[in-house]
Amino acid sequence: MTPTNTTMQASRSELDQRLADEQLRQAILDKKQAQIEAWSAQIDQLQQGLQNAAESVRAETEKRLAELRQARDQAQVQLESLQQATKDSWDSLLQQSDSFFQDLAGRFHEFVSSQS
Repeated sequence: MTPTNTTMQASRSELDQRLADEQLRQAILDKKQAQIEAWSAQIDQLQQGLQNAAESVRAETEKRLAELRQARDQAQVQLESLQQATKDSWDSLLQQSDSFFQDLAGRFHEFVSSQS
């Protein structure tokens, strides 16, 4: 094998790795965007269910929904930060967003369960 072939193979390997990294990054971003969209749909569904609720229940539920909307909006900001992340900051931002998304998913689950 000539030095040129070795260099070409190394370059191809680096290119393949960068492509794989970018595909993984995009898959993670897409998954987080889908989760935000699912939370938005849940909020809309819960909002519609409030139309028939008693006034006292409605006020408390509205407050909780407002908190969930705010948290969902924060998740969107985290997603945007990930989308803009450099390779160097990606891992730490991903870890932060994973923790936040897990917490928010738990809050949504708790709220939806309490409404059933």
